[in-house]
Amino acid sequence: MIRADEIRQPMLDANATVQWTPDFYSKRMDDWLRNMDDWNISRRRYFGLPLPFYPCDSCGRLEVVGSLDELRERATGGLEQLKELHRPWIDEVPIRCDCGAELRRVPEVGDAWLDAGIVPFSTLGWENPEWREHGYATGAAAGLTGADLPDHAYWEKWFPAHWVSEMREQIRLWFYSQCFMSVTLTGKSPYLSVLTYEKLLDEHGREMHRSWGNAIDAAEALENIGADVIRFMFCEHVPSQNLKFGYGPAAEIRRRLLTFWNSVKFFVDYANVGDFRPAPDAPAELQPLDRWLLERTEQLAAEMTDAYERYWTPALIRAFDSFVDDLSNWYIRRSRRRFWNGDEVALWTLWQALVRSLQVVGPVMPFLADFLWRRLRTEDLADSVFLAPWPEPRARDEQLLHEVAEVRRVVELGRQARGDASIKLRQPLRRLVVQGAGSAQPHADEIAEELRVKEVEFGPVEAVEVRVKPNLPLLGPKLGKELGAVRAALEAGEFEQLAGGGVRVNGHELAPEEVLMERRPRAGWALAEDDAVTVAVTTELDDELRLEGRVLDLIHQLNSMRKDAGLALTDRIRVTLPASLADLLEHADWIKEEVLATEIATDSVSEPVIELLGSDPSLRV
Repeated sequence: MIRADEIRQPMLDANATVQWTPDFYSKRMDDWLRNMDDWNISRRRYFGLPLPFYPCDSCGRLEVVGSLDELRERATGGLEQLKELHRPWIDEVPIRCDCGAELRRVPEVGDAWLDAGIVPFSTLGWENPEWREHGYATGAAAGLTGADLPDHAYWEKWFPAHWVSEMREQIRLWFYSQCFMSVTLTGKSPYLSVLTYEKLLDEHGREMHRSWGNAIDAAEALENIGADVIRFMFCEHVPSQNLKFGYGPAAEIRRRLLTFWNSVKFFVDYANVGDFRPAPDAPAELQPLDRWLLERTEQLAAEMTDAYERYWTPALIRAFDSFVDDLSNWYIRRSRRRFWNGDEVALWTLWQALVRSLQVVGPVMPFLADFLWRRLRTEDLADSVFLAPWPEPRARDEQLLHEVAEVRRVVELGRQARGDASIKLRQPLRRLVVQGAGSAQPHADEIAEELRVKEVEFGPVEAVEVRVKPNLPLLGPKLGKELGAVRAALEAGEFEQLAGGGVRVNGHELAPEEVLMERRPRAGWALAEDDAVTVAVTTELDDELRLEGRVLDLIHQLNSMRKDAGLALTDRIRVTLPASLADLLEHADWIKEEVLATEIATDSVSEPVIELLGSDPSLRV
């Protein structure tokens, strides 16, 4: 047994110096230390760490051998067969007591956590005077391990560990045994930071058991899921909760990573079409959207650097996912026409964002990051993303970042309003009103284009009806027989709204919790709200809007036909429409530009037809 009382407070003091993630596990470690019993270190097993205790029945003395050199010095025999310091060889090496009696080691071996706890010392060369190549690999270990045993100077360089990780149960096992040994030998914690996590379950929340058929072998997971997807899954997980692991969650992560993959492919495809090669500096003046993406990339680097330094990987994944959404669903989508036209500034900006984002996400998905890096790198960049320096932080244009974030917020609310009214996004509308997002006003043209509206106004949204009903469980007892009159007045809209959310009706002031308030759009409007931002859009259509909606449907159909036919990005086509669509030719130039057509006409066909220019005229789609 090892007494715990003397070391309890030193271990508590050492634990106070450790950064635990999540931080509440520090208290759990404290609780364990305050309540820990004496440590029973002996085990009745054959194999394990032989306890170096030699009791003397003659004088009652207990001899403890502290090193191999001491054992050799005191041994009375058996050294010639001592292949390694394990049973059975160690049992055949008796020592001499000071009283002259021959002593033999106790038969017990040590608790496995003695071995585990001493790792920061035994593997790093603590108090080892010289570096030994291949260590002490003798006996059963001979030829199986080639690990060197460093010297004490090496131990001083690497002790204590900057970071260790294991599951929560190790608070009373591995973390505890390491701390116990280190505080005993050095007086301080063997680690500076600890990441602790909960159990690994299957994707339905059940424990994994082979007998249940839901266990996934590590080799199987690496083969069928992939190392980077697994790393991404673990990094995204909040460690204080059980992780649900399986092929379903892995498929969702692959889907998300595919968005980033496709962004890289998009750049490579258009860069190859235009024979574009990135240079250190922009080839011409940046547009506002370009400046925003560069600032957004700097924001990503700062957010991920902070998350790494805090050892908080869920923040890494949130930051990366948000950036990929901005990159793909805002910058690339809004710049498509520029890419079609071979705009080198757009290509250079996208390349900068992709390369920099790979640098900061590399530790999370190293294989994919390095694969993509090698396809994006120029000759002046490092051969590997892991040989490139970490991005240096710089000041960011926070105002521009805030403006575009508000624009995206308005656009999302506008889409929500259209969806609630069952109006597809390809159908142009007449008017949009935005309340509460004034910083987005310089980007009104972008909002109009994104939401396909003719006019965007910033100001109070008056297209809202407020309906108020009494909260009967509260107002019934309070108003008694007056409740009926109050209810009728509320239904008729005969009330005054008060600051704070209450109303005044029939001489009564009703608190916010005493009424049920509902906001809904007036006839001819669709409405969406988010905190202090309200977006309202008109839903009435006229002939002009209906025609433009049909044109956009046709453009979507023709581009889908191009894709299905496997046409290249630069292939030009000829379009033939049914006579029933002749009125769409009013916008022939618009259609040609969007589908890369040189000609568009009507004929007796029943469905639209596209022909690749320069091909056999009979090959039509």
